[in-house]
Amino acid sequence: MCDSSFGRCSIGVLPVTHRPMYVCMMPYNASEYQSDCIDRGLLEVSSSPWLFGETFAMEGVRMGRVTIADVAKLAGVSLGTVSNMLNHPDRVRSDTRATIQHAIATLGYVPNNSARVLAGGRNSALGLIVSGLDHGFSFQLERGAHDAAREAGRELLIASADNDDLLQNRYYDYFQGAHMAGVMMEPRAGTSWKAPIHHDMPTVLIDVYGDVTDACMVATDNQQVGNLAIRHALELGKRRVTVVTVHDDLVVLTMRLKGIQCALEQSGASVALNMLYVNDWRSTDDGRSAGLRIAAMPAEERPDFVIAMTDKLANGIIDGVLSAGLSVPQDVAVMGCDGNPEAWGSRVPMTTIAPFGYDVGRQATQMLEDEIVNADRHVHRSILIPVQLLERESTTGRR
Repeated sequence: MCDSSFGRCSIGVLPVTHRPMYVCMMPYNASEYQSDCIDRGLLEVSSSPWLFGETFAMEGVRMGRVTIADVAKLAGVSLGTVSNMLNHPDRVRSDTRATIQHAIATLGYVPNNSARVLAGGRNSALGLIVSGLDHGFSFQLERGAHDAAREAGRELLIASADNDDLLQNRYYDYFQGAHMAGVMMEPRAGTSWKAPIHHDMPTVLIDVYGDVTDACMVATDNQQVGNLAIRHALELGKRRVTVVTVHDDLVVLTMRLKGIQCALEQSGASVALNMLYVNDWRSTDDGRSAGLRIAAMPAEERPDFVIAMTDKLANGIIDGVLSAGLSVPQDVAVMGCDGNPEAWGSRVPMTTIAPFGYDVGRQATQMLEDEIVNADRHVHRSILIPVQLLERESTTGRR
């Protein structure tokens, strides 16, 4: 049984008094297609008592899996034309495309990619493995990759590893086994992470930094994230800065902290920089606990500026500080670092640094497509995508 935009189709065995036929359980809004097929002599109404709803006999279409030949016959075109429609639709006239699409929908035809792979071909689709679906960056990344893949005439299959290294590697092996044209991977990478790259499958790594020489890499400039954050604090005259982070070697967090330290050293400013550690960088509750701890400090020791390594932490910190009776940003200014719209429901609009996830996704897909199409002369390279400071009330106050 298969689902199509026009109805639910099912293959069945009819009584021996009937000739071979294609059985289609169609909703009544598909009557225009029924009428058209009847007018062309391809369809007849039957009244088989063992099928719910109306059944239709399609002359000349055999029982079993619908093939490209069945589509060509119903559409009145050649096999080559249907093949072009499926693989190179830009080569087929719009009216012919409509006719073939009509036949595909009527028959419920689904291309057999497995057969093409078994015949020695390669799947034309691209794979994208994201670390999780709990961040706005992932959705921006997916949209950028999706748009670039469509422009290249390819499908995009997306898998979420749910921040699980083993699951991420399993998805990568699965895409390898499916003979995907290429794969993009956004791992939850630590400083010692090693890419599980198969050399016969083009691969682009996302938000990975290091000396990887056998794959292209595209990443948000997370060192610039830290640089912009501390410079924003200095421009506001803040001199007691606390960074809220986790005991984790995640590369993105490590690079942000490195950016803070380098920019502070370059500035020559006299700043008291302290670290406050929590358990989970994805937890608003952990952020709230940190905010309560900060608010409980003596005024002379309390930071006047807090840089949370993620927006979810910043959201919780703002809530904790306000719940303790202090004000944001008058008593404590707070900002996030990862531009996550899912965390922007804070009680005070949050200053943050936004990555351009859409651009990262587009760039990664274009690099992958170049490696696929120009395999003989492709050169692996690394690209950093700049970020943007979004100043809001949590650090600057109302303006």
